[in-house]
Amino acid sequence: MTTSQTPSAAGTTLVRTLVDRWPMVLALVVSFDFWEAPLVPPVWTLLLCQAAYLLWGWRAPRVQLAVFSLYAALAVVVIMASPRAGVLMIALGWGAHAVWDLVHHLRNAVVPRWWSEFCGVFDLVIAVTILLKWF
Repeated sequence: MTTSQTPSAAGTTLVRTLVDRWPMVLALVVSFDFWEAPLVPPVWTLLLCQAAYLLWGWRAPRVQLAVFSLYAALAVVVIMASPRAGVLMIALGWGAHAVWDLVHHLRNAVVPRWWSEFCGVFDLVIAVTILLKWF
């Protein structure tokens, strides 16, 4: 015997899902303009994002410092690269940061889960909109 949800039960399920995923919903709302008017954030904003993990990452300082160093190296390469290559590297950097957030979210480590979910979705939107606009 199969059961089907009534329209009100389906609506309740949708509301419950949105409430449970509030960091994702908030990230999508905050990043909505990127879909309409994508921009390439300056490369230093990646360093700023990773610096937040340095502050929160006291439980894994060596790992956080190593990743921060990778983003610093990426910033140097972006500055020295052609504009097109630099934009691509910035997009890939934002995508990599979204993966880094996913790792923290799955491990429930270093930063609060709500932050890694919010930041991961936000970072992914930036990466995707850059790629769609410029490539």
